[in-house]
Amino acid sequence: MLESSIEFIRCVRCGSKLELDVFKYGKEIEEGFLKCTNCNLIFPIIEKIPILWDDFSEYLSHRKILCGIIYKSIISEKLKKFVRSSYQKLANSMMIELLLKNVGL
Repeated sequence: MLESSIEFIRCVRCGSKLELDVFKYGKEIEEGFLKCTNCNLIFPIIEKIPILWDDFSEYLSHRKILCGIIYKSIISEKLKKFVRSSYQKLANSMMIELLLKNVGL
């Protein structure tokens, strides 16, 4: 992601400006976060691509194989922790859904 593109990107939830937190920088931003200045939503930047999704756990729920690929490609521990945490939310919600289905709810 080019640093200059931050001027044109807004939060998908509230439309506010985003702040940039860079973990790995080459010719472009390779890893980092975009953080909403209003609603505090966080968007990861992975392999130069900002993932502008309202709920990153939901994004991963439709891309389970991609989650592993993404995780293996990340260098920054902070970003790895974010992906792990998002995946854990997904796993917990899937487990609750399965339990509810098993008890007939």
